[in-house]
Amino acid sequence: MSRVTVAQMAAHIAHLCETHEIVIEGHSRGGRAFRKERRVKIRPVKSAATYAVALHEVGHILGPWQSQTRLCSEAGAWMWAKEHALLWTPVMEQKLRACLASYMHWATRRSNHVSMPEPEHPFWALLGQPAPEASS
Repeated sequence: MSRVTVAQMAAHIAHLCETHEIVIEGHSRGGRAFRKERRVKIRPVKSAATYAVALHEVGHILGPWQSQTRLCSEAGAWMWAKEHALLWTPVMEQKLRACLASYMHWATRRSNHVSMPEPEHPFWALLGQPAPEASS
């Protein structure tokens, strides 16, 4: 695998956004996507982790499952990010899994009736965990 520089990662995000008419705005931490406005708020790409987050936010605009539940939407954005990255590193994979685990924790704390993805949904493979067994 060839080495991809941080400058190339940043240029890739800029190119994707220009090509797909997505406006980039600065953000102090993490990221946000506004699908209907075709706008993302992201930190400058300075590492593989910030590149992964930037791709993920673009994935909220261009990726699958964005009209589904929050957990499925997040999985779709991460799946899109992995598929469109110039490279995918262990650090990026760790970021993906930590974020999905955080979303799942948020969802279960927010409501006792959270809608979990179906056992066969790619969410579980991305998370790196088996789907929980359905309760009777």
